[in-house]
Amino acid sequence: MQETLPKASIVVATYNYAAKISPTIKGILEIEYPDEFEIIVVNDGSTDNTAEVLEKEFGKNKKVKIINFEKNRGVCAARNAGINAARFPIVVNMDHDCIPEKNWLTSLVKGFSSEKTGVVSSMGAFGGTSTAFRKEALEKTGGYDEQYRYYREDTDLTFKILELGYEYNVVKAGYLHDHVLVKPKGFFNILKYGLQRLSYHKNDALLYKKHPKLAKDFLDVRLGFIVNPKKDFEVITGTWMEHKIPKLSSPRGMVFLEGNSPRNRAVIVILGIGYVLAIKFYRLLGSIKYGKLLL
Repeated sequence: MQETLPKASIVVATYNYAAKISPTIKGILEIEYPDEFEIIVVNDGSTDNTAEVLEKEFGKNKKVKIINFEKNRGVCAARNAGINAARFPIVVNMDHDCIPEKNWLTSLVKGFSSEKTGVVSSMGAFGGTSTAFRKEALEKTGGYDEQYRYYREDTDLTFKILELGYEYNVVKAGYLHDHVLVKPKGFFNILKYGLQRLSYHKNDALLYKKHPKLAKDFLDVRLGFIVNPKKDFEVITGTWMEHKIPKLSSPRGMVFLEGNSPRNRAVIVILGIGYVLAIKFYRLLGSIKYGKLLL
């Protein structure tokens, strides 16, 4: 007897990914799932030929719905458009560079083990790609908060759903993350990248304002307004992953300087302290913007 699982809508937000969007959509179409599913691709105002590729490859496929934004509005707005267009009770967020295994959706949806389960993810504890939601929970929360635009938006949505009394499950549901990060080259490009990453942390203040109890533990807030500087230092020096040898690195896996000599380790410590001070400055800017003090 074939297993009964709920119908599902899979939302894929994409931007300027014409060269590699097809394998993701084809991979989802090829999954093995015992009930009906649909794919909603939201093209977030791409300036390359993403729209043309999607129309040519999938425009006539009844399982695929394509939504094209005229201008780039950010990933939160793109995902919300997909959620609003979804027809089925389970809505799944899948990034445009993730190719699922055959049983991916089945494994994910099986995580809804009770009516109290509102979110199921194979990404981790606070959402992201390969995360499924009860549509009723998304409707109650209003979906993604578009104030974030990018960074902390997944955590915010998870917190909103948890605050409604739903539960969160983490399961194993395999997929290939087909994305190679290109490390910026040259001092000014590295500096530009660093400042961009720092600016994202303005959103920490918004998350803390909206969810003071949950965000306190998540961000490790001390004295009511200071993120534990040890945590910030561990992130930039790579020691948050329990590596004994420090390295100047990005949480996304890019390494800029290995701590393989006393000189390099000293440089990493100095730059790490500078990073801690810089990230607190950007959180201060976020505090001013959102009206909640966090450093």
